[in-house]
Amino acid sequence: MLTDGPLQPSAGALPRVDVYVDETGDRGFSKQSSAFFAMTALMVPQEDDWNVRVTAGGLRALIHRSRPQNVSKPLHWVDHFKKKHPERRLYAARQLALMPSAKVVHVVAPKDDVRRYSGMKDGVRFYNYTTRILLERVAWAAHGWDGGARSAVVRLGSVKGMDHSDTLGYLDWVRQGRCETWGVPWRHIKWPPKWHGTDWDGIQLADIHAGLLNAALTGDPNDEACAENLLLCKHQLHRRAPGGTLLGVGVKVIGNSTFITGRAWWKKWAVA
Repeated sequence: MLTDGPLQPSAGALPRVDVYVDETGDRGFSKQSSAFFAMTALMVPQEDDWNVRVTAGGLRALIHRSRPQNVSKPLHWVDHFKKKHPERRLYAARQLALMPSAKVVHVVAPKDDVRRYSGMKDGVRFYNYTTRILLERVAWAAHGWDGGARSAVVRLGSVKGMDHSDTLGYLDWVRQGRCETWGVPWRHIKWPPKWHGTDWDGIQLADIHAGLLNAALTGDPNDEACAENLLLCKHQLHRRAPGGTLLGVGVKVIGNSTFITGRAWWKKWAVA
């Protein structure tokens, strides 16, 4: 599967952090649409990116063990981690949790709140804005990375039917200061970000992280059990400082934050 090799930074350049992004839910507002849309970024220091290959390869070998000829086929949460395979979800969460230097950022957009925002019922605007909110947090994470600032190389999972040149145009407009960005350190994202297929190992792992979030958010708000696997990875959530603020940093809600903070498992997830 695709991944960058162990490239060494040039003299004077910031070390790299590889960022893989995928989504969960949909961008529609019909009665059949999901209650939320979310995007997840998995961030891995370049020198530890081998963990991405090892983790993704190991999970593919596990999922396809009865059909080894399929071992190179990409992992997809909706295809390979269905409710009828709870053991797969547990194995995946355990393996993701073992990636020692990985950090994760989630942005969640509850539809009941988002539909009140001007223009957000447009699927393109909805996606573009959510991507912006996620990349703002990626930029801050790269800027404040433990051990020193990094340059984030961002790869996003391609979205069927989306013109990602439109998204890039919007992000360029934001990055150039054409609207208020509250000092976001965009210089810490190598420009431009790029969209790729699911043959990238890191995008497959970001998809699983997003799937674990989806399983928790589609469960009963009073049920802690639906978030058991998500909680296994809580130590990877990006915070403003070790043990510091999570909400608005590693977990951002577009709208009313009680969509997440009102759930039975939130306090356990929020504690470092």
